[in-house]
Amino acid sequence: MAPTDQDQTDPVIHWLMTGARQRTDPSEFLDAFAQALRAAGVDVARITTGVPILHPQIFSFSGLWQLGKGTTERLYRANAQANAIMANSPIRLAYEGKGPVRFDLMAPPQPGEFDILGELRGENYTDYVVHSVPFADGSYKALSFATKCAGGFGDREVALFAAVIPAVAFNLEVQAWRRTARTLLDTYVGRQSGRRVLEGQIQRGAGETIRAVIWLCDLRGFTSLSETLPRDALIDLLNSYFGPMCDAVAAQGGEVLKFIGDAMLAIFPISQDAAAAQICLAALAAAECARSALSEENGRRRNEGLPQIEYGLALHVGGVMYGNIGSDTRLDFTVIGPAVNLTARIESMCRQLSRSLLLSSDFVATGGIAAKSLGRHPLKGVAADQEIFEPFARPVG
Repeated sequence: MAPTDQDQTDPVIHWLMTGARQRTDPSEFLDAFAQALRAAGVDVARITTGVPILHPQIFSFSGLWQLGKGTTERLYRANAQANAIMANSPIRLAYEGKGPVRFDLMAPPQPGEFDILGELRGENYTDYVVHSVPFADGSYKALSFATKCAGGFGDREVALFAAVIPAVAFNLEVQAWRRTARTLLDTYVGRQSGRRVLEGQIQRGAGETIRAVIWLCDLRGFTSLSETLPRDALIDLLNSYFGPMCDAVAAQGGEVLKFIGDAMLAIFPISQDAAAAQICLAALAAAECARSALSEENGRRRNEGLPQIEYGLALHVGGVMYGNIGSDTRLDFTVIGPAVNLTARIESMCRQLSRSLLLSSDFVATGGIAAKSLGRHPLKGVAADQEIFEPFARPVG
């Protein structure tokens, strides 16, 4: 139901339709919303929002504001435990469009009541109201209010809660779409690249030249595996390979840019020359972390009679163009340049040299890496022979 002209004169609704639109961060919005309600004389002591989102691991995010404690954000994973919690929660009623529902917390507990009601009574809340918040796609989200006032919420406050729902819905929907966009960009493009795209760097050719450690890994024997393994087994193998690689890169501050079939391209940006050695060491630590995780995974696969995961990985450091390339309608936010090509050529030597990890001379020199030279080698498309290294000792971390 849209706000009436009379509703628009209410200071809370006026704020929701004007200043609140600038609060794109959900936590900041919820804190400001609570303060607006209290400034309007509403004795609210607890507010929550609940918004299911499109995410590969998270079912919904929830903001929790408490008087004197501020706002915290809660993320709920889509699993059996979360489903059980939701089944015994009034928030489920809100998601089903069955709000508003109100609970007198001063009344004696009832058999089979929602668990949250006992928790709220234990914290001295007296009244609890849960509203359904309709979104434009026909779905419903949740908004709850609770008070510790001796008499519970008054009629004016309950009426105001109902009146603010359309304006709250607008704000929550904008926040949800922004979060979904960020999640999808982080998932499919990468956190740093996704942030750049969300900030408006979407013009073809837009980008910058940066210095970075370049990581390129490739799965060995993939063509043969793809011809012999069933589809599900092949997908499981790829996920078992890419998972540790991605986790290791992310843990050391790197950014996975893309998967190219069975290969993965990542970078570790170097913001200052003084930090270059540290970034190289971080990339090498990520390589060791991935090696250790995949060694453990191969042990499991060996015990189950599954194909082993064999790979090659190259690390190089150099200048790359970091930005948008492609067509007017299909862009890729990635890195290109001679340094990327050299990394690919070095990685292709892993099979020939029977090594899973190779380092360029620039990487070794920049990082001060203790490494063994494997000699100078001609590389396709590279004018001069390149000296290639492997680390002497595998770093810890």
